Amino acid sequence: MRFNLKDLNPGTVFLFNDDKPEEGSVTLRLCNGQALTDIRKQTVKKRYEYKRGARMEVEDFNDELHSELLWDYAIVDWSGVEDEKGKPIPCTRENKALLMRGSPVFSRLVGNYLDRLGEEEAAHAEAVEKN
Repeated sequence: MRFNLKDLNPGTVFLFNDDKPEEGSVTLRLCNGQALTDIRKQTVKKRYEYKRGARMEVEDFNDELHSELLWDYAIVDWSGVEDEKGKPIPCTRENKALLMRGSPVFSRLVGNYLDRLGEEEAAHAEAVEKN
């Protein structure tokens, strides 16, 4: 089995319409362990509280930032994503978050593609184990 050590987690391109590739696509990847660790470090802040003389560690979780960082990592690129005037929408962290939060169509599409990618990777891993 071969691995590209310079890009261990490349994206997978999903066409919006398999019959018409010119309509655009989205390139997605699943979060690997290192990405999840990095996102957790940015979204969880530890602090200490004292109750009845005991020091307790409490974690404050920034759910909004966590989602934004996950989307930014998972959505590598897109083409054919346009505004109401037909102008291309740049694939930026802000636009990814805007579309994922505000557009049920876009977020469902990305979610379905990520589910499919996860199923394909699990099937591939299972096939490798059997051999």
